[in-house]
Amino acid sequence: MNIMGAPTTARRDTPPLGVPVLTRGRHRDLTEGSCVMEYVSVLAGRRFSDHPDCTDPLLSWLARGVNDRVGDRARASLAGLAPGLIGTRVHRSGARGVVRAVVFGELATMGLAGAPHDPWFRELDELATAYLARRVRPPAPPTEGCPAAPGGRRRWQPLATFDRNFTFAEVCRALGGVPPEYRDWLMCEALTSGVARTRRVLSLPEVTVAVLGPSPATAPPE
Repeated sequence: MNIMGAPTTARRDTPPLGVPVLTRGRHRDLTEGSCVMEYVSVLAGRRFSDHPDCTDPLLSWLARGVNDRVGDRARASLAGLAPGLIGTRVHRSGARGVVRAVVFGELATMGLAGAPHDPWFRELDELATAYLARRVRPPAPPTEGCPAAPGGRRRWQPLATFDRNFTFAEVCRALGGVPPEYRDWLMCEALTSGVARTRRVLSLPEVTVAVLGPSPATAPPE
């Protein structure tokens, strides 16, 4: 999905100075460690939490999922995304749907990287792209007789009915055969793009996000 143009990113060869070492899972305080969202809460001056109120809940969910799935080197790069995650929780009409379309579009992109011919991921990508193209309401649900995707999953379902945990599990399944370094890069890129596109479509101040990770050159040839 590439409806809003390229995100603003900068590559780093070393982790940003003065940031904690990011680790998997939830922590009681900084002495135990920090995941990327707990670092966001500290950076934003909020109560130490992996659900800080300054970040859109769905973006926060995606960040926690990526944090817990990628390897140590890729996880360290997520600290560079923290400034962009701050201030993405917007209380205005339509914002929640826009962020949902962005996040599910990024999930679809990851899924298609591992399973390029999967019809379910293609439908999800089309729904997310169409929503962002309108930026008003999702496509109208179909009438009776929706065809079923492999595994009994219903196709052409409204975007709002996609379960985020099920979808992320399907993405991880699709990426199961991808080399770990490239998988980590895909996940970091999805979160980077999701943050940048969210800020752009919601007209939030532009923030340059710095990401450390494998070069796209490590991707297998198409």
